[in-house]
Amino acid sequence: MNNTLLPPRVLLAQPNQGINNSDCSNDCDCACALDTLPVSLAKSPLWQRNPSLRIFPLSEMSDWLPVYNPRGPQPLAVLNNEAWELLHSYQTPRPFQAQTPAQRAASWQLAQAGFILPSQAEIVFTPPSLLTAWLHLTDRCNLRCNYCYLPHHPQTMPVEVALQAVESLFNTAQKHHYPGVKIKYAGGEPLLRFELIQKIHQHALEAAHRTGIRLQAVLLTNGTLIREEHLAYLRQNQIRLMISLDGIGRWHDVQRHYAGGQASFAQVEQSIERSLAHGLSPHISLTLSEKNLPGLPESIGWLLERDLTFSLNFYRENDCASAIRAFDIESPQTRQILEETFALLEAKPPKHSLLGALTDRASFTNSHQHPCGAGRDYLVIRPDGRIAKCQMEMHLPVTSLRATDPLLELRQSPNGLQNPSILQKTECARCEWRFYCAGGCPLLAKRVNGRFEARSPYCDIYRFLFPRLLNLEAKRLIQTLA
Repeated sequence: MNNTLLPPRVLLAQPNQGINNSDCSNDCDCACALDTLPVSLAKSPLWQRNPSLRIFPLSEMSDWLPVYNPRGPQPLAVLNNEAWELLHSYQTPRPFQAQTPAQRAASWQLAQAGFILPSQAEIVFTPPSLLTAWLHLTDRCNLRCNYCYLPHHPQTMPVEVALQAVESLFNTAQKHHYPGVKIKYAGGEPLLRFELIQKIHQHALEAAHRTGIRLQAVLLTNGTLIREEHLAYLRQNQIRLMISLDGIGRWHDVQRHYAGGQASFAQVEQSIERSLAHGLSPHISLTLSEKNLPGLPESIGWLLERDLTFSLNFYRENDCASAIRAFDIESPQTRQILEETFALLEAKPPKHSLLGALTDRASFTNSHQHPCGAGRDYLVIRPDGRIAKCQMEMHLPVTSLRATDPLLELRQSPNGLQNPSILQKTECARCEWRFYCAGGCPLLAKRVNGRFEARSPYCDIYRFLFPRLLNLEAKRLIQTLA
């Protein structure tokens, strides 16, 4: 227990490092959470252990101790005995000085992750550094997914609107001091407008160079239309690829099929394999409902074999969805399927972190105050140039590209979606998970429970998943990094 020959070791997940070092493990098909809770690392004479930490032992791995941090910014550290003794030594405020080099390095790791804090430090959320825009290039799509929220009108974005959107986006980023812009090429099926994507992206690259604002881009596609030329262009221009895949074989086809009813899995599988052959590893977006939940263990196994990053999204009710329901966490079958999935992941842990993969909108990549950026740092630009807060509310635009400051108008609009902070959600005030869940999708909360600030309809599912996720991530860290 007190073997002083061993240095303290602190294992921390790297949730923002996905395949090929791309920042995709916290990516999603909507407005990802970006406001994180950092720790002040200003010079301080005294440091102390974060009082809110919780320990959960792994009986089969007694040499390592996982510690959960409810406040963040990082949720989990796995410590060897020496690191645990070091952390415990900060129970009483003490300086960094008078330590060995190994102890100082471990203390700095713990400080960066928020497990030890400067005495009397004030911890505040920092605003996001990324302004994100969903460019709705077309409402047309060759699929008719059961849960789709779009009516599929034959609307497409004219070139002049697309170029105006880029200019407005970078002007807005400059005005509000965002160092980065992220563009999501979306639809409908955006590959129906591939030539437009090329024109937009070239214009965005020129704007990024002119303004000094860094550019990120991702293509959100159903994966049925991907050709060699698409992959070459995406790789050459460092555009990330996100493909919707809801399962293997029939588990995908049961809710993602062509307009004529034909199955689509075979084409999506071919596109994924072709992408990997081109050295382009797509991020997989998998939407779960009662229809495809039984196939989840098989689907996860397929993704693990290909070392693909992925994220699970839980079905959200909407007016356009047909014959589909959410899965029931009270069902013994549901719990058994989820337990089988976790057992599979534990037996074959991936190289990348799963903290942003398994819990829908409740991401554990970093603590955050809002479940997403909708209504705050996220613009959904329609084909006609009008702007909505969320792609599920494109029928309720609140401003347009003609506005002098569309982001300010979007933030101030009382219409449509409101995105309250977790600090405003009284039902969540005593929950130890609140700074990672942030209350879930506010639009779904309003639809099901009547209030944007109500707790998520998936709250019970989240509570079932969260401790299992941390346990799984702790074991993954030990197996892959120890």
